[in-house]
Amino acid sequence: MKRPLVSVLLVTYNHIRFIERAIASIEAQVVDFELEVVVADDNSDDGTRERLLEWADSTSLTVRVLPEEARLGITLNYARGFSNVRGEFIAVLEGDDEWIWTEKLQIQSDHLRSRPDRTMVANRVLLYDDSTGSSTVVPAIGFEAFSLTVTAQRLAETNWFATFSACMYRADVIERIGARVFETTSFDWMINLAVLGFGPAGFLPEVMTLYRLHGGGEWSRSSEYQRDVRIRDLLPEYIELAPPQARPELTRTLHMLESRLRVSPEANGLDRPAPPASDAPATAIPRVGGERARVSVLMATYNHEAWIEEAIQSVLQQSMGDFEVIVVDDASQDRSSAIAARFADPRIRHYRLPTNQGGAAALNFAIQQARGDFVAVISSDDAWEPSKLERQLREFEEYPASIAVFTGARFVGEDGKPLTAARIPPWHDIFRQRNRSQGQWLRYFFENGNALCHPSVLIRRDFYLTHELYDNRLRQIPDLLMWIEVVKAGPIRVIGDEDLVRFRVLSGEKNLSSTSRANVVRGMHEHLAVNERMFEGITDELLLDGFGELLVDPSFSSPEQREVEIALLWWNRHCAMRDINRITALRLLRELLGREDTALILRTRYDFRDLNLHALAGEDTVDLRAGQNAIGAPVWWEGALAAAPAEEMVRAVWSRIRRARFRTVVRRGVRMLRTWGRP
Repeated sequence: MKRPLVSVLLVTYNHIRFIERAIASIEAQVVDFELEVVVADDNSDDGTRERLLEWADSTSLTVRVLPEEARLGITLNYARGFSNVRGEFIAVLEGDDEWIWTEKLQIQSDHLRSRPDRTMVANRVLLYDDSTGSSTVVPAIGFEAFSLTVTAQRLAETNWFATFSACMYRADVIERIGARVFETTSFDWMINLAVLGFGPAGFLPEVMTLYRLHGGGEWSRSSEYQRDVRIRDLLPEYIELAPPQARPELTRTLHMLESRLRVSPEANGLDRPAPPASDAPATAIPRVGGERARVSVLMATYNHEAWIEEAIQSVLQQSMGDFEVIVVDDASQDRSSAIAARFADPRIRHYRLPTNQGGAAALNFAIQQARGDFVAVISSDDAWEPSKLERQLREFEEYPASIAVFTGARFVGEDGKPLTAARIPPWHDIFRQRNRSQGQWLRYFFENGNALCHPSVLIRRDFYLTHELYDNRLRQIPDLLMWIEVVKAGPIRVIGDEDLVRFRVLSGEKNLSSTSRANVVRGMHEHLAVNERMFEGITDELLLDGFGELLVDPSFSSPEQREVEIALLWWNRHCAMRDINRITALRLLRELLGREDTALILRTRYDFRDLNLHALAGEDTVDLRAGQNAIGAPVWWEGALAAAPAEEMVRAVWSRIRRARFRTVVRRGVRMLRTWGRP
């Protein structure tokens, strides 16, 4: 008989209430390889075994139910199951859990086949409380990429993988685990640590497993105190059995638990039953995912209960219906999650993060769950016109080389109505941009900051897969950094004369892009960080397309001379972003003068040396190409911030910065930033 690529090890004990869903989730898997199912039932007495025998006789899958034995207990039952599989890889499913993605086995096996260094792979889990119907997503890691490497040392810090049901193993690694691991009470944490002793694990960010908490579960019904006591009692043996690199972290955990348990359980609240998966409202168990929609619409939300219903409705009312909607609640403290959960449309999937992660991280989570050919982003306080997606898809058909298509937007107030004349900002037409070449878009970002409407974007999902996700270290302008990377990779289109987004301007500085003091100061720092990436990886062709006539010597002859040209470009160009760009210029020039190769180029080709840097650091403007000082009235961020909007590009800073109390704050910030990086 041909050896199957994957063996599904179905481990059960008295799971009759849940076994049908577990079976169905196995049957739903879509794979391109041989598959077998091995059932290790630990002498159930509630009808679970009988139901599994019926299934084995009726299914088209290859199912083997292991012979009935006396009760073995959790670990020995696992050992029996592992020793009876024939596949190259082993995927575990416990009988009270289920897989909620039809491609779970395919995705994980592909990962192991492409990464021979990985001993196992795990995925994100939906932690579902059967008694309350609430759920949350764990673990809160892996928001930065589509794959994460986890070592034994990192896994020893905490049990990131949550449950066996999220894991797939190399069978030959399981065979190498010492017998003692299975002779003690080794839950998934210890077995996974033993596996990682032979090499790292892969972690995939897709939510593909439902881990059910219920009253019949041995772990689920324990109080936090009981859980702590049990882990404390197991840790000494785990430390002995774990790979050496994991032992220091396990020892630290043991000491932490011992200190915690010295206090009475009543005093520290550990006597209470373990909390539910989430305090969010009850929702139906998510449908099995895997269907492919043309567009994945992503909505990350945080405390937007007043507007999220309108935002979701505006998506559902689109004239093209081939889409999925992924709503990610970033641990809102209001009713946002409850409102989103009320929608029964099967195209909607709703997730709630256990703790607030930040807007870019929540959006990255949504991208990781997306399966459409295109990704559309909508803010949960905005709304779309019904023709938006259809119009953008037509633009892609007309310009098939495009990576992304943006639209214009009109501004509305909190009530959804057009802004009054007094509230219409001077930058009201900022999103009505003309189309440009890739190099000219880079030049626009260099000179002005952002002018693309984030909640209008429709972008090819492949871009995120092959390039990068949003940088959650940036709060105000992660989208600007993303658009810079997009235009480096390929052309974009802007439907600037059609306002297909209703962009809500909130009162009281409640927009993420408001002109609060914190946002303005943070925006300065973030623009400096974005500047560091502006020319990273840019080709000579793009550089010359966008900046050729601005360079001192566009016929640069070496990579080192190109670096010098870019540094001088940051200083020389008079534009709205001038002051912040010159901070970048001073840093780069200081670095280039500290390197022998580039210092020689600066001296011989440009007659620029340390004393020139001293002069620039004290001047407002110097025109290097003219070879003389040209002292002018400083912009001092007035123009720079007006043309450098935050995440949603609401550019209200200009009017605010003119006020006396605010001007003082900004000038102090600029003086501080102009000395940034000095020794």
